[in-house]
Amino acid sequence: MKKENVSIHGKNYTLYIGYQNDEKLRSEFNRLTQEVWNFDFENYYQSGFWDNTCQLYSLFDGERIVSHTTVSLFIGNFEGKTKKLIQLGTVMTDEAYQKQGLSRFLMERIMTDFKGKHDGMFLFANETVLDFYPKFGFNPVSEFEAFQHLKNLNISEKYEKRKLDLDQQKDLKLFEKLVENAASNTLFPVKSKALTFFYCYANPEMGYKDSVYYIEELNCIVITEVDHLRLRILEIFSPGKVNVNQIISAFTDIPFEEVILGFTPEQSGFEYRKWQNDDLYLFVTSELQEIFEQQILIIPILSHT
Repeated sequence: MKKENVSIHGKNYTLYIGYQNDEKLRSEFNRLTQEVWNFDFENYYQSGFWDNTCQLYSLFDGERIVSHTTVSLFIGNFEGKTKKLIQLGTVMTDEAYQKQGLSRFLMERIMTDFKGKHDGMFLFANETVLDFYPKFGFNPVSEFEAFQHLKNLNISEKYEKRKLDLDQQKDLKLFEKLVENAASNTLFPVKSKALTFFYCYANPEMGYKDSVYYIEELNCIVITEVDHLRLRILEIFSPGKVNVNQIISAFTDIPFEEVILGFTPEQSGFEYRKWQNDDLYLFVTSELQEIFEQQILIIPILSHT
């Protein structure tokens, strides 16, 4: 944990970085997160899967947290080259402290701390701050989701699936092993074990704990859900490359007409359409802008913060 006294526009604050192991400070962070975003990170912390790829940057006024940004670190392999990427998320400022330069301070500090230590940064912003992030070198880019109608897919085999119960140690260990050893299946590989467990284990009310399936014949785990005759395959974890059509076959016992992927597949055979995540827009730094402008991509759903 780092602690610094800082002054912003003549007012004194305390900057805390990476303090999640401090119960009192973490409680304040959870309070503001619940107040702004209607969830908190306590179950995530207690799960034991919160690691150093998730770093907290927070400003406190006395004992009260007043502004925050989370830094999430990723390592991915792009065309044979290892890249270090950073996502900024959980951005929030106490209502009584807004428009006082606190978010700007945190952005400037993060950009300074990680200068020369990454190959690109990205974040999601809502309509109220679309003019804020370009001041720091972030530009908006479009995302595209891969989809295909079931009738157009070539599914010749049928595989069996089993829903995992992650409250059972055997299933939890199997899940952890396959997540840790998973081969990339996407053109934008920013998988994160920590974030995967945030969504699939630590937060059952808002995540996908009830959506984890194992296909033994393919030795792969699939995170999926069905909604309005749409099968959404959010992620695939397997030590080797797996044909998505084989995975789809394991779910044909459930009625659906369309398959949607939560990542950009390396595999061909899918159509693409522009994707909008509620009222959030993807912003990237210059290192990633060309990649998104030249390719049809989406940030994997389980990598959002």
